[in-house]
Amino acid sequence: MPWWRRGLLLSVLLLGAGCASWPGAARPLPAPGTVFAPPAQAPLSPEEVNRRLGQTQVLLVGEVHDHPGHHQVQLDMLKAMAAQEGPLVVGVEWLEWPAQEACDQFSAGGLSVEQFAQKVNWQERWGFPLELYAPILEFVRQKGLPLVALNAPLEAVRQVARQGLSSLPPGQRALLAPALDLNDPAYRRQMAAQFSMHGMGRGPSQENFFVAQVARDETMAHRLALALAPWPDGGKRAVVLAGGGHLSHGQGLPTRLARRLPGARLTTVLAMEAAMAPSQGAATWDDLEGSPPADLLVVATPAPPPPPRLGVVLKPQDGGLLIERVLPQTPAQRAGLLAGDLLVGMDGRPVRQAKDIHDLIKAAPHIPHEFSIRREGRELRLTITLQGPGR
Repeated sequence: MPWWRRGLLLSVLLLGAGCASWPGAARPLPAPGTVFAPPAQAPLSPEEVNRRLGQTQVLLVGEVHDHPGHHQVQLDMLKAMAAQEGPLVVGVEWLEWPAQEACDQFSAGGLSVEQFAQKVNWQERWGFPLELYAPILEFVRQKGLPLVALNAPLEAVRQVARQGLSSLPPGQRALLAPALDLNDPAYRRQMAAQFSMHGMGRGPSQENFFVAQVARDETMAHRLALALAPWPDGGKRAVVLAGGGHLSHGQGLPTRLARRLPGARLTTVLAMEAAMAPSQGAATWDDLEGSPPADLLVVATPAPPPPPRLGVVLKPQDGGLLIERVLPQTPAQRAGLLAGDLLVGMDGRPVRQAKDIHDLIKAAPHIPHEFSIRREGRELRLTITLQGPGR
């Protein structure tokens, strides 16, 4: 089995693989920030890292969205690229492209991080804690780097995921990249590993999930290509920060960027746990099967313990939060919550956005919570103890 499938913490959309212990005797672990270029076993020197980055025109750095160590890797790589010669733009998955006007104001120093987050409706449109991303955003603001909102608008992506690309009216279809290449069997195979984790059955739901992912990749690649125009005469470089599922094993964004930026020198980066790095006397990487997950692998600080989660996909609706999906093997499923239920309250308080639930759980993560549910005209109260990760 390839070494990365045994525990590399990949930044995969909605999924992070756990870290397995390395067989053999105990050994010193490499420090956070150590960089490897598989299949080479020895870590790269800082000089070699800088040399490789100096040859890179587009650097793609993946993340698990709620992993602080991954965002530190992103910030370190961004600083290293900013220290190189030539203009640099920063493209991010976290923001939808209609937010570009606010991004331009932010890059020009007209907004603080907090003002910017409010202007782009960060909590509702992205939802992951701002404090994880604030150091990166602050560096972008201080350096005056052009910040490029890459992502497709959420409403269009959700519509594709639910009912397929053909269900989009012309106005929504115009929000996505003009060209979507769905003939990508390698990416399909990679994405298929996620379907069971999201509780998806076979058939249209899987196809729609794949098309929605491609729509996001193509739109992000399209938006970045526009920001780098004229290519290559403009001499611009880019750092792209996105979930690792959009770039691992060279799938997703890299292939779509290469199509739009002929001859571009791309480098992909993912974070990994220190325990998976090779060292003298330990197992080597000589038996790699297939391609490594990224050109460069950077040791990240360990992931913090995951907070308890309910295990549902929610959509704001009049009167509460509609449960669109109940994820398998989660507290929500064990308690009997169903897709179509309307979550109207928690611990005696009304809930109108997902943040309301997150805040109440964060305040008391391990005690039982009472959820008020509306189901087919009936009012139900369920007491749920949140003991494990989920959403």
